[in-house]
Amino acid sequence: MARVTIFLHGDLREKLGIERLYLKADTVKDLIEQLKDKFPNLEDDVKFGRLIILINGRNIETLLKEATQLEDFDLVSLTLKDGGMIDFFPPDGGG
Repeated sequence: MARVTIFLHGDLREKLGIERLYLKADTVKDLIEQLKDKFPNLEDDVKFGRLIILINGRNIETLLKEATQLEDFDLVSLTLKDGGMIDFFPPDGGG
């Protein structure tokens, strides 16, 4: 099992009351299960896809998602999506 450091950011840090923790897990899925066991109030955030997970700065959505393998000393960052929405529109123009 890989030994990883997990940094908590933003609302998640406030919600759980800690800044970081250390766990052992083989995959992101294992890590999530441990987090849900350790912090039952995370269940809804995981269930509704509000958790953003970065491994060494890379979003797991660009890797193998929950099947992503963890390695010793990986840095895992967790935060919650805030549900905000940003729209970008091209400038109006004619020509």
